[in-house]
Amino acid sequence: MTEIVGRIALSHAPQLIMPSDQWQDLPYRYVDGVTPPERPELAAQLTEEVKAARFQRCQDAMESLRQQVETWKPDAIIVVGDDQSENVLEDNTPPLVIYMGEQVQATLRFRYLSDWVPPVAQYKVGAKLALHLVEGLMERGFDPAWSLKTRMEAGLGHAFVRPLHFVTPNADIPVIPVMLNTYYPPAPSPKRCVQIGKALAEAVRDFPGDQRVVIMASGGLSHTKIDEELDQGFIKALESHDLDYMAEMPASELVGGTSEIRNWVVAAAAGEEGGRMIDYAPCYRQLTGIGCAMGFAVWDGK
Repeated sequence: MTEIVGRIALSHAPQLIMPSDQWQDLPYRYVDGVTPPERPELAAQLTEEVKAARFQRCQDAMESLRQQVETWKPDAIIVVGDDQSENVLEDNTPPLVIYMGEQVQATLRFRYLSDWVPPVAQYKVGAKLALHLVEGLMERGFDPAWSLKTRMEAGLGHAFVRPLHFVTPNADIPVIPVMLNTYYPPAPSPKRCVQIGKALAEAVRDFPGDQRVVIMASGGLSHTKIDEELDQGFIKALESHDLDYMAEMPASELVGGTSEIRNWVVAAAAGEEGGRMIDYAPCYRQLTGIGCAMGFAVWDGK
């Protein structure tokens, strides 16, 4: 029987791949278009020393996750992430898309401050497992879309390539991209994400053979406006495996970048035990509270 040997979750914001002294140069974005007022009390969070220290904590946390995945020696990584008009466009936006071609390419395509486009990485896809997941989810009452090609010339979207860049830098582990629409309402409710996570795990374990699989959630935590209270409530639920709390999170709070918490909910629901946070670093870049609260988690148990 195929086994889920571990689950991880990590942020993928651009602040992870640029010097902390340039964070303030990122585009100023707010989910409803309204500029929030400045909060003078955040000045202590914006010193170069604090930002540099939090950047390093993020790097250390991602290295810890890389080492953990290396220890598990998986045959495949299922990546649950969101697509932000990269391959899933307005002409057809399903709640869930599973990529099941034989291979897929990706590049970081970091264009915020320059035209930096690193070399393209080529990933083998666990195509047989991907097909099995599509069929298995259908048997369990879900109707996922599926894809054999990417629309974007660069391949996978940023929610997939950025975590893979850190967790499997040699691109030597087959992947199964699962694109969950978190960003563009109407999106799956948190309750539905719990159901998806459970069904996904059941389908994985039904896959013939003795494969070792890791599930990785990409994105979050709260951003573009950081909400530490929301994050801490979710983290407590993650650690205690409180899926009821997750299912009842108001969809009105899971908007913009914060919507990516849904990907974490899927990973949390794909097991029976709580996880542990490797680190949580609210990385502010403006006095208005704009930034990304970086989270890094691992589930050691089943």
